[in-house]
Amino acid sequence: MNPALLAPLVALLLKRGVGLGGLPSDQQALVFALVWAGLPDGGMNERQVNEQLKSQLHGAASFLDTDHVELRRWLVDAGWLRRDGYGREYGRTPLTALDESVAAGQAVARALAEMPVGPWAADQRAAHHAKREARRQAWDQQQALQQATKP
Repeated sequence: MNPALLAPLVALLLKRGVGLGGLPSDQQALVFALVWAGLPDGGMNERQVNEQLKSQLHGAASFLDTDHVELRRWLVDAGWLRRDGYGREYGRTPLTALDESVAAGQAVARALAEMPVGPWAADQRAAHHAKREARRQAWDQQQALQQATKP
């Protein structure tokens, strides 16, 4: 896996309260690729897809400011999730069948499809938090040292 490929997605993961409508299309594709990769292969009824999306909104996609219904609609409209004509059966669009307009997300989706996205997202957030905490502690130590050496 190429870390540079996922870097723009990691930057989104570290945010809070991200609205899908405010994102440029290439960033929307990254978000959709993340959610897509966390969905199971095969068919799901509406209740099952809703539960999957709720789970993702509490996990890998917790940075989004949306609910499962809006997210489901975005995924269907963007072609990442297929729905039958009656809205009873849903399925993850096969990677090879994704529209060329989501090309920015296809490479990311391919990389994410090979890993458990929930733990990966949690690891990215934990690593970021650890770096921030280390910087804070270093700054605190520097401040304490400066205070101690003041005449």
